[in-house]
Amino acid sequence: LNQAEREQARTRKLVQTGGLPEQRLDDAVDAVRLASAARDAARAEARLARRGLTDAVVRAPFGGTVVERTVEVGEYLAPGSPLLVLADTSLLKARVLLDPREAIDVAVGSAAVISVYARPGEIFSGTVVRVGEVIDPRTRRLPVEVEIDDDEGRLRPGLVARFSVETGEPRMVMRVPLEGVFERFGRQHVYVISDGIAYRRSIVLGLVGAGFAEVTEGIEPGETVVIKGVTRVVDGSKVRVVPVETASASSTEHSSAP
Repeated sequence: LNQAEREQARTRKLVQTGGLPEQRLDDAVDAVRLASAARDAARAEARLARRGLTDAVVRAPFGGTVVERTVEVGEYLAPGSPLLVLADTSLLKARVLLDPREAIDVAVGSAAVISVYARPGEIFSGTVVRVGEVIDPRTRRLPVEVEIDDDEGRLRPGLVARFSVETGEPRMVMRVPLEGVFERFGRQHVYVISDGIAYRRSIVLGLVGAGFAEVTEGIEPGETVVIKGVTRVVDGSKVRVVPVETASASSTEHSSAP
């Protein structure tokens, strides 16, 4: 544009002195107009580019951790395409499917105890925040949401957990210490001692918490189970029973060690 304006000024002087025809001045004026329009167009493109750069900044609707990136650098995307998957680990919720007979006594605000297979021996507390109104037609179970207290960030989304929810007055149950329970072939087991021999027994657990597990199937009240050194015991091992306080498979436990 500056060059076109200088050329226009030079042409104007030459036309005034008769050195150039009037048409050359008209051409110079048109050149200035074209250069000015090109400058305005360039400025508009620059404004659009700056705006596009600003719009390219993606801001998450909440603070969290990126757990998955769904695009690569340089990839073209359609509007609305997902870029990242975020997880807000500051507030974890779990969806539990309960048998309607069990869920009937569960209410919003009920306390829950959570144990996670990835962190054996650790117990987390939680609170029921939602109880479904409709039974899932596929599972025939009622969905319940539990909010988990994890201020120290020990848990991660996607972990498998076991839940116990308080539903009413305490009841007499058969329970064993968690240290005596072990997993084998996808099921929970204990070693039951009979006549000085340890036999592996498959069991079904109920509520879990405070270092003990309720046993709903697999052993009978009064049977003696191994609670110390289970990793050193095999099915059929001879063991020496050492009674200890609060350790058997009954409501007033007394268990044994190998």
